[in-house]
Amino acid sequence: MFHVEHRAPAGALTLWEGRTVLLTLPWPPSTNKIWRAVGGRILLAKLARVYKRRLACALPAGPVRPLMGRLVVWMTLHAPTDINPVWDIANREKLLFDTLTKQRVWGDDSQIDCLMIVRGRPDAGPGRVELAIREVEP
Repeated sequence: MFHVEHRAPAGALTLWEGRTVLLTLPWPPSTNKIWRAVGGRILLAKLARVYKRRLACALPAGPVRPLMGRLVVWMTLHAPTDINPVWDIANREKLLFDTLTKQRVWGDDSQIDCLMIVRGRPDAGPGRVELAIREVEP
């Protein structure tokens, strides 16, 4: 799912309304599993490289203007039912956010001023992440 809402500010003294982007994306791997040491070098693991390609394919095709203002991100994690029911909520965003930067959804994840991560209901399928990204300042 992809939805972009854009409203121009009504005037110089009015509140910036920004844009909101809603995305449903594949379940990300744990940050603990995305790096591998090979021959004394630290490399992105195959699992992470495959995820980056899956995520890129899940994004809308065609030109999309990246969000360049300050951002508020609401992330709901719907874990697949085949993983351990005890999982860390705070280590799923790194690869996902780095890939969104590379795919130009936003300029850089340093634009995020507020991040809310919510544990959603388990997904009977492969798991998913629902993102609401709101540009709050130009």
